Amino acid sequence: MRLLSVYVVVSVLKGVALVLAVLVGIGVFIEFVGQLGDVGVANYDLAAVATYVALRVPRLMIEVLPIAALIGALLSLGNLAVHHELVVMRTSGISKVSLLGAVTSAGLVLMIVMVLLGESLAPSLGAYAREMRTRSLLEDVGLEAGESTWLKDGDQIISLRSPAGTGSFGREVLLFDLADDRSLRQVARADSTDIDANDELVLVNYRETEFSIEGMTVRRERDELRGFSLSADLLGLSVVREDLLDTGSLVRYIGYLRSNGLDADRYLVAYWSRIANVVSVVLMTVLALPFVFGGLRSAGTSTRLVIGLVIGLSYFGLGEVLANSGEVFNLDPRMVAWMPGAVLFLVTLGALLRVR
Repeated sequence: MRLLSVYVVVSVLKGVALVLAVLVGIGVFIEFVGQLGDVGVANYDLAAVATYVALRVPRLMIEVLPIAALIGALLSLGNLAVHHELVVMRTSGISKVSLLGAVTSAGLVLMIVMVLLGESLAPSLGAYAREMRTRSLLEDVGLEAGESTWLKDGDQIISLRSPAGTGSFGREVLLFDLADDRSLRQVARADSTDIDANDELVLVNYRETEFSIEGMTVRRERDELRGFSLSADLLGLSVVREDLLDTGSLVRYIGYLRSNGLDADRYLVAYWSRIANVVSVVLMTVLALPFVFGGLRSAGTSTRLVIGLVIGLSYFGLGEVLANSGEVFNLDPRMVAWMPGAVLFLVTLGALLRVR
């Protein structure tokens, strides 16, 4: 029985690996084409594009692994059913519970792979790819790790530097506004930054001091919106990207934001979504089993592929809708992150209970 279970696990993993390779290949092609518009800018040539896309592969693998788990398991188990191998296994004494255990074991292997990628290669290589691309596009700007970066935008001087106590989380922003006679008119500081949909810089925990003949005027804002003529890629280096942090760093950054009275909801959603997506890999794999025992037992490969794509895209679509709605309606980050996983769990549980 153990040998048959191992055979099922290996078959599922082979199917998932094949689907994962195809989906990552499609993602790499789309990413590569998307970067071609910047080729020829400064030092950003085809070699730099290829390097950037290659460094992004672990992140792409994490993004498509849940849907690859479902499609790969559907195709593998479906082929076993079509070739009557599942029938032979059942007549050999292996129960549906044993098959469920084997498929779950395959899902757990995929979950471990996803965790290892998410906590090692994906964030580190993604962060390097981001900075390498910006270096290539902006050859005259020094962006060495640990150094302050000074930029000039009209009458404004901008300093991006690593904030104390946060390690490599990002760069706080110092702004120096000059008057027409080149005297200092205003000094401002922000603890952290973000980029909105219009490529404008959102300065978080903003504090401003304006100098005049009458004296100084101090103003504080939770968020301040500023437009710059500088490259959005360059300004984006001051933004802490949640997908470029491992889980430990993400937790520490959430603590940093909370201790400074800053909004951490976006990063809380990212934290809980990361855990929910890891769990979803197992659920997606297990979900394939009821379909094999049900109406898809004798269905063709194309039918199983379509079913997998519909379920996978519905899962990701629900996640995107909830993430956007959460920001608009201030929904609880845990609910936003776990709702797609909860729906997937109920669907999987219901499908398993219908299997006789």
